[in-house]
Amino acid sequence: MTVGFLHRMDGWARDLLPTLTTIFLLTLSTVRVPVAGFRTVAPAVVLIAVYHWAVHRPLLLPPSVIFAVGFVQDLLSGSPVGTGSLTLLAVYLAVLSQRRFLAGKPFPMVWGGFAIVAAGTFLAVWAAVSALSGILLDPSETVFRFLATVACYPLFAGLLLAVQRAFMTRQ
Repeated sequence: MTVGFLHRMDGWARDLLPTLTTIFLLTLSTVRVPVAGFRTVAPAVVLIAVYHWAVHRPLLLPPSVIFAVGFVQDLLSGSPVGTGSLTLLAVYLAVLSQRRFLAGKPFPMVWGGFAIVAAGTFLAVWAAVSALSGILLDPSETVFRFLATVACYPLFAGLLLAVQRAFMTRQ
C-alpha cells in the first residue's frame, strides 16, 4: 500500500467519525436497561449527537445519514415511522440556520441553544404523537425526558468533543 492511499483512508475514517458516533449513540439508546419505565424517560442521545455535529461539523453528518438514523430509531423504539427522521432533520436544519451564532461560542451558550432546540423538538414530537394517536398524551414523561436530555447534554457533548479533538484534527 502506498502512503497516499493510507493518507486517503485516514481522511475517510476521520470524515466518517460523526456518522459512526451517531450510530453508536443510536445503538446505546436501544440497550435495554432493567429499570421499569427507563426507556420512556431516557435522554435523547441521538438528538444530542445531531445537534453537536450540526454545530461543529455539519458537512460530515449528511441529511441522508440523519434520515436513516431517525428511521432506524423509529423502528427500534416503536415510534410512528417518520417522526424520528423528520424531527432530526428539522433539528439539523434549525441548527444550520443558527450555526453562525452557535459555532465557536462558550459552552453555556451552546448548551442554552441546545435547550431551546430540545424544548421545541420534544414539544413537536409530543404534539405529533398525540395527534397521530387521537388522544392528548400525558406530557409528564415528555417533560422529564426533556429535562434528562438537557441535563445529560454536557456529558455527551463533552465526549463527542473529545472524540472530535482526538481524531479529527490533523496531526
